[in-house]
Amino acid sequence: MFLKLKSFINKNNNDIYLISAILFISLISKFLLLDVRSIHHDESLHAYYSWAYARGNGFTHNPLMHGPLLFHLNALLFFIFGDTDYILRVVPAIFGCVLTFIPLLFIKFIGKKAAIFSSLIILLSPTILYYSRFARNDIIIATVTLLLVYSLFSYVYSSKRNNYLFIFSILLSLGFCIKETHYMTVFFIGVFSFAISHLNFLVKPKNKKVSEKFSDIFVLIFALTIPLASPLLGIVGNLFNLNMLPGASSSSRIGYPSDNISLVVSYVAIFITFLISFSVGIYWFKRKWISFFSVFWIVFITFFTSLGSNPDGFFTGIWQSLGYWIAQQDVARGSQPWYYFFLVIFSYEFLLIFISISSIIFLRKKFRLFEVFLIIWFLVNMLLYGIASEKMPWLSVNIILPLFIYSGITIAEISKSISKINIYSYLKYILLIGCFAIIFSLFFNSTTLNTLLLSFLISWFLILIAFNKLKNIGMNKYKIIDLIKVIYSLIIGILIVFTLKISINSSFYNSDTPDEIIVYTQTSPNVHNLIKEIDNYKLVNNSASIAVDVSGGYQWPWAWYLRHHDVIYFDSTIEDTINDKDFYKFDYIIVNSRNFLKFNSKVTSSDLYENINQVPFRMWFPENYRFNSLSEFMDHSFNFNNINYLIRHVMFKDFSGEIGTVDMTIIRK
Repeated sequence: MFLKLKSFINKNNNDIYLISAILFISLISKFLLLDVRSIHHDESLHAYYSWAYARGNGFTHNPLMHGPLLFHLNALLFFIFGDTDYILRVVPAIFGCVLTFIPLLFIKFIGKKAAIFSSLIILLSPTILYYSRFARNDIIIATVTLLLVYSLFSYVYSSKRNNYLFIFSILLSLGFCIKETHYMTVFFIGVFSFAISHLNFLVKPKNKKVSEKFSDIFVLIFALTIPLASPLLGIVGNLFNLNMLPGASSSSRIGYPSDNISLVVSYVAIFITFLISFSVGIYWFKRKWISFFSVFWIVFITFFTSLGSNPDGFFTGIWQSLGYWIAQQDVARGSQPWYYFFLVIFSYEFLLIFISISSIIFLRKKFRLFEVFLIIWFLVNMLLYGIASEKMPWLSVNIILPLFIYSGITIAEISKSISKINIYSYLKYILLIGCFAIIFSLFFNSTTLNTLLLSFLISWFLILIAFNKLKNIGMNKYKIIDLIKVIYSLIIGILIVFTLKISINSSFYNSDTPDEIIVYTQTSPNVHNLIKEIDNYKLVNNSASIAVDVSGGYQWPWAWYLRHHDVIYFDSTIEDTINDKDFYKFDYIIVNSRNFLKFNSKVTSSDLYENINQVPFRMWFPENYRFNSLSEFMDHSFNFNNINYLIRHVMFKDFSGEIGTVDMTIIRK
């Protein structure tokens, strides 16, 4: 596939400069100042266990931290380059750069211009940029998913059948090694392939080649992944008093059979699904099946067993990966409302939303199969992620992924039609709309930029209506259509500027402060500053003894930050965790501020500790967007003052409400 990309560049010398510019900006934006932001709680988990793995302590798969691939990659980089905050974020940064250029592989499906525009939109995306600088799995799974889709349609429209099915099998397995959201992607592709091949959905009955190839994809997905679906039988097992998927309230491992009988039944279920898998594969693909089956499970076993050092990883990968998330559905981590992803996506990806919705409703008359796939994929993502109990901002990466390609297709078509229009002849009409916008803004008793933008849109629609009646201004039907295209392009240009501004702000200026809803329960900059202080103290005094209060989940990210220091962890909610004698030997004591009163008398009675201050430990965006009912949400949403506030928030990240914090008290000797 990458040979084709190379061939494209060589044959199109005029595009080399643009692609080089995209590459340069992508590298700068992804790798610049990676270690400035404080390490997030989730990042510290990936960091610490990767570091332990790199030191030879091994790695055991735990679905709490998703798939094992990121740990293997981080451990490798730590082993080669050292364990620093910067190196921790290199893997997602690399995948973020790769993701930017994947649309160029889709040239044969969407055309050269659409592919380049798709890459540009990914480059501009605030969501992609932020999570390309964030040590989690989300950008990695997005990259693999888009490559999976590429291999899917390359197989459908190519004569090289086995090659692309082989690649598809590798990517299919790799996705399960990254994150459990891959189950939803695979489910969608499987259902879509079945609908095309067996229900003649979107495909004419005479088009047998496309139907047959989608049938191959469906069978391949079914045969390879049916063992990974075996935990679904655990739901049935609960009806027979088998505890095959224990929840968080259980003392057993979440999603792991809690007793011997349940464990044996799960082993039998996996064995039976493997028999079904191999039988279906052999029947459908004949001798080709061995290669697909082998490469899928070699990749899976290699990573989940930690290169063979953790044999139990084979079972936990098959059973507990899905089992954990089934068991955790009633927990609803974050407890976000059903419309949460609408809020997050609209706050950052309004360029994508505007282009996609306007294209689907107003611009496009006919849709190709690939474009329908992208639209349905996005809608299914919104549905599945909306139903899932856990809603976090980083999941929006997976939801919006199809829109990048679709928006690139739309912009390419608009740019093609705009090139045939004399734009300057329409400037007078644009100026007329601008005058009306000013009048409307005065009517709203506001001249702020957001009001002007809203007024501009209202004026646009009103004048377009008037153009149908006012023949004397020289506007016929075709000129009106051209004017719409010009204004549409102008709006896209304005939104690109705002998107660029928001990308820079969210990833560089506000990356560790809760001014952005995308910054979720972020570790405060105070922690990063304190670690620098402790490191300098150790450098001067040759040692630094530290005690950290771990009550309320305080152990992270301290376990990563203090891995090279003399540190003990205690729970301040337990009496006499640290006795008086031991208390006074520490250079730094970091306490959950809620529990500081327990230590106040010790601190005030001693001359050793004088420098005491309370600062935020974690911070989060004000959650005043929660509503108790749908009617309350609708009433709030369609209030003009609230719409005005929403525009201010989206464009300028202006918000009301109190920032949420959990504080720490730093006691210095």
